Amino acid sequence: MKRPIEYLYQGLDINPRGIAATDQREQVSYSELVTRVEALAQALRQRLPDGAHVALCAQNHIDHLVAHLAIIAANQVWVPINPKNGQQLNSQLIEVSQPQLILVDRASLDSLPETLTETRSPVVSIDTPNEGTRQWIEQFRGRAFTLELPSFDRTMAIKFTGGTTGQPKGVIQTHGNVSAVVANMQAQFGFNRDDVNLAVAPLTHGGSHYILPILGAGGSHCLLTTPDIAKIAQALPHSSVSFMPPTLIYKLLEYPGLDRDSAPKLRHLTYSAAPMPPQKISEVITRFGPCLSTVYGQTEAPMTITAMSAQDMQNPARQRSVGRPCLHSELCILGPDGAALPAGETGEVAVRGGIVMPGYFDSPEQSAGAFKDGWLLTGDLGYVDADGYLFLQGRSKELIISGGFNVYPAEVENALIKLPDVRECAVFGVADEYWGERVEAAVCLVDGSNANSDTLRAQLKPLLGDVKTPKRIHLLSALPRNPVGKVVRREVKALCHSHENPIEHNAEARSR
Repeated sequence: MKRPIEYLYQGLDINPRGIAATDQREQVSYSELVTRVEALAQALRQRLPDGAHVALCAQNHIDHLVAHLAIIAANQVWVPINPKNGQQLNSQLIEVSQPQLILVDRASLDSLPETLTETRSPVVSIDTPNEGTRQWIEQFRGRAFTLELPSFDRTMAIKFTGGTTGQPKGVIQTHGNVSAVVANMQAQFGFNRDDVNLAVAPLTHGGSHYILPILGAGGSHCLLTTPDIAKIAQALPHSSVSFMPPTLIYKLLEYPGLDRDSAPKLRHLTYSAAPMPPQKISEVITRFGPCLSTVYGQTEAPMTITAMSAQDMQNPARQRSVGRPCLHSELCILGPDGAALPAGETGEVAVRGGIVMPGYFDSPEQSAGAFKDGWLLTGDLGYVDADGYLFLQGRSKELIISGGFNVYPAEVENALIKLPDVRECAVFGVADEYWGERVEAAVCLVDGSNANSDTLRAQLKPLLGDVKTPKRIHLLSALPRNPVGKVVRREVKALCHSHENPIEHNAEARSR
């Protein structure tokens, strides 16, 4: 495998005169991109020691892309900070990672803590004319640059978990981890020099995993600063690849006039971060053709634990699956005793291979607890069918034990989403003196629906039986999500019970 930064130069060799990236302000060729990256890398080397932590907080644009690649080329450690997080969370991330430098665009300044003096981290703009990194690039433009290739086990990035279940943890990703992800993605999707990646997901998060695979193939990135649906629609005719959360794909379905004719080059529309109901999958395929695919990963094993190709997505029996293990990923389902389970039995999903992190930053105890006999414990529940396809059932901590029965939230959600009145839903457990835990659900109805909790429960009982049918269904206008579009189940539960005692003892809660 190549080191991550070598994929930039591979793209330069493949497509030297080609366009590497465009944004709303400019476009850059491969030669110009490499020139800027090398100049900024030299400036960073001059100012910071080898292996220094450099935080990068910015929206999607070429200045962000240049800074990201320059940090890697300088052999420093990239610490992505999502501007959508807000000051409180970003303050935590900066405190944990202790960057020696913070690079930020002007639009994202408000997402950083107002006082950064305690971190001793200078803040430098990446998109101010004649200042900051743009000035540094001009100072070093054209100077000879020596690429120093790091070992594969050296830290390339510290990326944070979403923080949806508590204190965020800094995940160490090595150069070897990232190279394995690139190899997985290129093997899975077959990127080439004609591909144009419509980058709408944040480059600080999942969108970053498309940078090097596309550049390594000589392709191009179309960087959208904000996921404005009209701008996405405008860019779709020229795009062949795009990675989006399901919620954004649903907006495409609602946008008038979008279909296969308006996206003739689209061959990989890939979703992740949340499941997509089969009826929505069918709608996407009907509208845009056989281009829909999915990937499954987590920060500790980025992006490509498993993947489902667009071809496999045509099979209705597999549309609830997240696919099969990728090239550098090995999968196992573990039972409560840590033993591997056979096909069809639900347990904890475990993974090992090149994409798996070495551990959490500055947290040896948490690192040790994340592994069992060399397998990373994902915290996800799932089973593998006889053909090796993985089907997720929810998080292990979200398993509901009601009256002695195991209830998987995903199973209840899959039944709920089949109901014609349900637009989206989330299922959770609530402490109950009688049942131990009772099943509850939050539901957002489709526009114009007159359904209520009682009618929904009546429709569910034939599908789920008494035990798994939610004892209560809360009707919400929207589900709480984190900055990258994942439903935050604990916030859903808190919202549903914000004005009431979480333990209720009424006839409905005790009836099956």
